Amino acid sequence: MSSRSGHNGCSTLQSKGAPDEDALPETAKRRSGKAEEPYPKPAERDSALDITASSISPEVANSKNQKMYPPSGECLTSTEEVKTSGAGTPPHLLVVDDEQYICEVIKEMLTAERYQIQTSSDPEKALELIKAQPVDLVLTDLIMGRVSGVDIINQTMRFHTDAIVILMTGQPTIENAVTVLKSGAYDYLVKPFSMDTLRAVIKRGLEKQRLYRENIHLKEAVSLYKISEAMGSTIRLDFLLNLILETAIKELDADMASFLLVDEQSSKVIPKASLGVPEELRGSGILTGQDDISKWVIKYGRPRVIDKEESRDQIGRHSLKKCIRSAIVHPLMAKGKVIGILVLIRSQEQVSPFTPGQLQSLSIIASKAASAIENSMLYEELKESYLQTLTALANAVEARDIYTRGHTERVCMMAQSLATEMGWEEEKLWEVKMGGILHDIGKLGVPDAILNKSETLTFEEFEAMKQHPICGSKILEGIPFLAPAVPYVLYHHERFDGKGYPYGLRKDQIPLQGRLMAVVDTFDAMTSDRPYRKAKTFKQALDEIRDCADTQFDPEMAELFLKTWENGKIDKKRLKLMKEAPAAI
Repeated sequence: MSSRSGHNGCSTLQSKGAPDEDALPETAKRRSGKAEEPYPKPAERDSALDITASSISPEVANSKNQKMYPPSGECLTSTEEVKTSGAGTPPHLLVVDDEQYICEVIKEMLTAERYQIQTSSDPEKALELIKAQPVDLVLTDLIMGRVSGVDIINQTMRFHTDAIVILMTGQPTIENAVTVLKSGAYDYLVKPFSMDTLRAVIKRGLEKQRLYRENIHLKEAVSLYKISEAMGSTIRLDFLLNLILETAIKELDADMASFLLVDEQSSKVIPKASLGVPEELRGSGILTGQDDISKWVIKYGRPRVIDKEESRDQIGRHSLKKCIRSAIVHPLMAKGKVIGILVLIRSQEQVSPFTPGQLQSLSIIASKAASAIENSMLYEELKESYLQTLTALANAVEARDIYTRGHTERVCMMAQSLATEMGWEEEKLWEVKMGGILHDIGKLGVPDAILNKSETLTFEEFEAMKQHPICGSKILEGIPFLAPAVPYVLYHHERFDGKGYPYGLRKDQIPLQGRLMAVVDTFDAMTSDRPYRKAKTFKQALDEIRDCADTQFDPEMAELFLKTWENGKIDKKRLKLMKEAPAAI
């Protein structure tokens, strides 16, 4: 017998109430409540399911007339040990029918298949079961009083999106079939049906589910591999955090995500990045790390999945708890230590909570993320150590010349302002900072007598001074990390007209870094005291920059400097303070 309805009929499926009596078979008329006859006797129920005594165990067959099955509404679960040939747990089946005897017979029919079988003759209790526990397949009757099979389908699809639902009915109409299939049912069994038909439909549905889940797992594996590759391609912490948040939201169908890192010195949890979080909620609950759940996760290094009810109890009096349907707080572990937490939230608009499978996927993402974040933080620490070393070297140069004290920091500040105005990215800005700090490092090779001489330098002394860019570049040779600073060191004394040093380059022969550094270095030199002259005012120096455009300076770079100054993008107040008290800055 075909499992899909191909019969003609005129009744329409309704969640409540009964269809047209004339369109129903005799058995369905009795179930609609319009006939005064009682529910079918056990023998009549057998014929409705096409069950014979040889199809079931002697115990069940002998118990039919004695009515040994549990009272109506009680749930039955198969207690026989379930064995599986593969990995994982056996499929969890739920049978729902308001006639307890039918539930019992179907359970007996399927016992040999080694499924985990649970039955319910109370459809309202079945709705709660579907919500509260995992379900792989639901076999449900269609007409069951106030709660219909369509209600069972909707509840199943809401909480278990990949579950298989099979409808049983004695009312084989096209309208009914179309309605249940549109609602998400996998198949439609018409009573009476044989045991072989039931088993075949269930096996076919579970096989489809297995292939679907394997396909999903394969896609997740590919996605996680791509994520790992992407994480390994960057060491910038801000970019890395946003990449992880975007990935977690996309792959796990979340609405909001937040990163919080533990500060090593203070042990405080500090929000570092968030995505999809409204401004008014950023200081709420688990998004700050100050709630009990986040503290528990950080203390024990284990994830927590929070449902709607738990969020009300444990998140506290925050507006955030009204928005949560489900949430995961996952620790970020590096070398056995929690370095932060990753928070994912599904809002009330979502119908289903996070599943154990999604928690496992997030664990993989969190593990990769923790390693990538630790590497990024180590790199930042290394950069900071380098910067401190470079600053110490620059201070060593300035300590030999009291007139240039603070020069390096001022040049750095102005150079970064110009680079920012040109739209350079963060990595380039870091290179500008290195170049600013190191641009005069070659003066370590210039004698003190020349550096601090108050009279005009002789030809030989000036020739020695002109070697400091080359000396500086040689100091940096062989250190890949410092290679981006070399153009700032080597070319900041070249002139646009070709009359500079050390190589006499002109126009575009001079790297852009050298043309940028030439303007800011000269401006600071003109506005600083020297042993042989007094400092010029800011206005006088600006006029000279303007006058020397296209001769000493790249005209475009000179114009950019003047524009940046006029627009207030260079902090004049801070620059003035740095000149007045360089040792205190």
